[in-house]
Amino acid sequence: MTSHAMKVIAVTGATGFVGKATLRALRRAFPDTQFRLLIRDADNRGLPDEFTDCAIIDGTLDSPDALNSLVQGADCVVHLAAAIRGNSPLDFERDNIFGTRRLVDAVAANASNAHLIHVSSLAARRPELSWYAASKRAAEEVVASNCSRFSILRPPAVYGPDDPALAGIWRALARGWLIRAGRGPSRFSMLHVDDLAEAIRRLVEHGPTLEILPLAGPQPDQGWRWEDLADLARRTGDRKIRIVSIPGRALSAGSAFGLVMSRVTGRRAMLSPGKARELLHPDWVCDNLGIEKRLNWKPTTRLERALGTLPGWNNR
Repeated sequence: MTSHAMKVIAVTGATGFVGKATLRALRRAFPDTQFRLLIRDADNRGLPDEFTDCAIIDGTLDSPDALNSLVQGADCVVHLAAAIRGNSPLDFERDNIFGTRRLVDAVAANASNAHLIHVSSLAARRPELSWYAASKRAAEEVVASNCSRFSILRPPAVYGPDDPALAGIWRALARGWLIRAGRGPSRFSMLHVDDLAEAIRRLVEHGPTLEILPLAGPQPDQGWRWEDLADLARRTGDRKIRIVSIPGRALSAGSAFGLVMSRVTGRRAMLSPGKARELLHPDWVCDNLGIEKRLNWKPTTRLERALGTLPGWNNR
């Protein structure tokens, strides 16, 4: 399906950090395409004014009728919506597994020729670590087992100017502190949100790959280390950076206590024991060999150039 024939693109998770960047990239690339967005609230909370001319479908991944309306006759479906907080496995399974299955069923019934792009997470590589990781792996399996036209992306930690998840790290770094999990060696990949949005755009143009494609931003040969971030901030900000390591046992104990308190208050926990295990895992590095071969895509945003736009740095 070429960009000229792309009549309808449906998107879930458009009000999120990645969703907004993706929608901007897609609208620039496909100006004559109708965009349908699944929005949780009828009043469109969280949707920038620039997107209000899109067709809004009021509903959630729990709503089969809304999903049917969302994907009816769509040429491409970009699935970004996901649960990232939870106090139990079900909190993640409800959206990430069961919601994805409902979306897959809706596509099969209403847009059987549509290309379903499922944006997963590198966490799915290690499903035993957390409820979140397990749910993302299971969602990938739902898509791969039940769709004939699909692509799956596995991004690592995604960062950018409106980044909610990593904002605390960037702000602390701007003040001269790098807070890291554990004391052992740790390497990881990162990806700027605009590079992820561009990869999704290229997938829309390319069509189904029928495989899982990891992707990462520019990085040292063996991935980033915490010390690399400190060195980068030191050079960029011309100041001393102090590294504070939270011991693994302390992080695990704190996350367990936080989970109990979240269950008491009814608020979904971000730092759960599973998330602590993710943070303490020593290897979250991936490469771009598969996606570069498939899409001729390469990341263009280097962290050293983007640092000044991140929370805590953009007002220095």
